[in-house]
Amino acid sequence: MMDNDIWVKYQKSHDYIQEKGIVSKTDKNWSMYIGDQWKGLNSNGQKLPILNIIKPVIKYKVSTIAQHAMTANFSDASSKPEYQGIYTELNRRFAQSWEKAKMDTVSWKNIKHSSIQGDSYVYFYSNNTNDIPQILLNTSVLFGDENEQDIQKQPYIILVERLSVEQVKKIAKQNGLSDAEIETIATDEDTTDQVLNKKEVSDKVTSLLYLTKIDGVVYSAKATKTCIYQKLTSRVSTKMGEEVGKSTMYPIAPMIWEPQPNNARGVSEVETMIPNQLELNKTLARRSVTVKFAAFPRIAYDVNAVEDPSVLDKVGAPIGVSTGNAQSINQSIAYLNAANISGDAQQLFNDLLTQTKELAGAGDSALGNIDPERTAAQAIIAVRDQTQVPLNEQINTYQQFVEDVALIWFDMWTTYDVESFTQETEDENGMQINIPIRAEDLKNLEPSVRIDVSQDNNWTKLSEQQTIDQLLDKQQISFEEWVELCPDNSSVPKGKLQKILAARPPQQQNIAEEAMNIPE
Repeated sequence: MMDNDIWVKYQKSHDYIQEKGIVSKTDKNWSMYIGDQWKGLNSNGQKLPILNIIKPVIKYKVSTIAQHAMTANFSDASSKPEYQGIYTELNRRFAQSWEKAKMDTVSWKNIKHSSIQGDSYVYFYSNNTNDIPQILLNTSVLFGDENEQDIQKQPYIILVERLSVEQVKKIAKQNGLSDAEIETIATDEDTTDQVLNKKEVSDKVTSLLYLTKIDGVVYSAKATKTCIYQKLTSRVSTKMGEEVGKSTMYPIAPMIWEPQPNNARGVSEVETMIPNQLELNKTLARRSVTVKFAAFPRIAYDVNAVEDPSVLDKVGAPIGVSTGNAQSINQSIAYLNAANISGDAQQLFNDLLTQTKELAGAGDSALGNIDPERTAAQAIIAVRDQTQVPLNEQINTYQQFVEDVALIWFDMWTTYDVESFTQETEDENGMQINIPIRAEDLKNLEPSVRIDVSQDNNWTKLSEQQTIDQLLDKQQISFEEWVELCPDNSSVPKGKLQKILAARPPQQQNIAEEAMNIPE
């Protein structure tokens, strides 16, 4: 690969996203979400009113999707019994890595970024699946084929980073670059693609991580504008000079909010709401100005007749006038009555607000504006499930994201961590022991991944609690069974109830059980 070949490819992809306005759209979407909605307007220092409907809609949709707990289950379509122990170990490792890598938090943020930008990406930069991955902005991920939606079919992917010059030079020296090549790495001010904050404190340079596939194996390299400071190298692990494993998947999992044909990028939820949001702000500003000038009485006076105009707005202060009779005083000082304001502006504002939220699938019932004291939890869940129907596509996309993560982790395990795999079995005496899993068995696996989905939110927990409360009231279960069925995070901590039961004398427990069995 030529010294500047990576930069040439970067420049071509960079020109594409600039032409499509991806950088400017992403920057505008984030500004609208955080509330900087009058950005670029010269208001002479006046603070203009904002009614941000974008943020609650995005928060509602993101929380609705992210509250679906996802669990990956590795399995084999052939159901070979000799591989069952391996799949059990894969499932255990997935659950462990998901927790240690804080993937619940990462996934929540990634879904939020996706809804605002249209697409977002999680990059597993480390060979250890327990490490917390990076969330990449869509402007930092450039594709070799912007029409291909399957990220694993991309001819190459370029990840754009802003790294300190000192850090890049250190890596270049470790990779054996000459002093002359290292000196070409210098600070630049190429921050045009940065979103929101373009200011930097330390000396930085644009660095490119280049990923490609050759004969199905992932290769990577690092480059700046002036040199390739880490040559193209295959992601293959070796031991004693022999290949142990090789990576075949890009370590990047995408979250596309709403796909569009013949395009690797998604459609942002924010972008479609911006016109209505701006019109709401403008209408609110016009109404505010109109109310200030026309909705309150205003005093008018003859400047030649009133001796001290400053006392006109003081309560109880005497007013000196130079006229000689009461009639001339009434002519010198008068109040202008407030003007009638048309209700059309208020009606337009209300219609815009209501219809925008409803069309976005985030009306009052969806946003949770329901009194739980007057509505049963089951009814709330029914309403909630109905309002979530438009989000089924995004929930399915999140499910695909978790499946992608599982397959990427499997690829990382079989590349860098083969020798640590063990499975539980029985020895000749029937004792449970752990034995190593052969590398050949792992490499021969072609696992399928099933994602189990469940909801974890307050209404679901409330419904569960109400159901078991009804069973106890009807004496269909005992108090001990009720305690056992209570959710771990119920209003009364389950652990405290279990301690109470454990402290009861056995005789008292028997009496309580017999009382529960008395027929009505």
